[in-house]
Amino acid sequence: MKKITYALSALLMLFVMNTHAQQSVIDDLDETFDSAEVIRVEAKRGKAALKTLTVDYLVNNNPNPDVATYIQVINQSMSVVEEFSDEVIYYIGQAAQGNSNIDPSSIQGKASTIEANEDYVLNKSALLKIAIEQNNRNTARQLIREIRGFLNTQISLAKEIKTEATALKSLAVTYNVRIELVDERTGQSIDPAQLPGYAATNQDTGETIYPSRYDHNLFYNLPAGTYRFDSYDGYFDGSSSEIVTLDQSLVGNDGFIVVTLSYWSE
Repeated sequence: MKKITYALSALLMLFVMNTHAQQSVIDDLDETFDSAEVIRVEAKRGKAALKTLTVDYLVNNNPNPDVATYIQVINQSMSVVEEFSDEVIYYIGQAAQGNSNIDPSSIQGKASTIEANEDYVLNKSALLKIAIEQNNRNTARQLIREIRGFLNTQISLAKEIKTEATALKSLAVTYNVRIELVDERTGQSIDPAQLPGYAATNQDTGETIYPSRYDHNLFYNLPAGTYRFDSYDGYFDGSSSEIVTLDQSLVGNDGFIVVTLSYWSE
């Protein structure tokens, strides 16, 4: 009885730890998303300030536009962009540490590009200030075009990061599956150890996943998806296969989704 109680306690503890780990990964992805949104908003704020300056200088032909306000806004915005680019890199890295199915390289690469563009925006803005003060309209026009391009890239990449972070949430949710056997003739439960082993094949990717040699009929941390669960046949016995789409509604109190295969023997 003590052994059974200990085993159940261990399973419950594993379930709690797994749930906490999943939530931590989801929180990190939410932080990644939110940080990217801050980048998008600040880049748009800088772009709006650039537009105001451009209209005043090139459209209204004001030889003394308010460059100081533009420089103040763009410096503030790019400072925030730099800070939250680092936040994106950090949080997506944390999410990847918590879930090996998450590849952070795409998002981190985009955040690094955003951060690099921030330096270009500031440098070009300083040159723009000089060009306007010297009333060099051609140079100013070219610099405005370049700055706008860098800001548009930041906005576009921030949107892509948000989309990717949202998509990665599906990988953050994983499931534990336990294979059980039922005799096809009598309906009685059969010890899963009766068969040599089991496998789960993802129906979308074709990847086949195996339990460790010690778990035998237990699959831990399967990513969300649809799987075909099979057994390896013995010399004179085997089982049916079962296709199951993993879903939270199927998770039992012990943290496992139970997949029942029909056992046959000659």
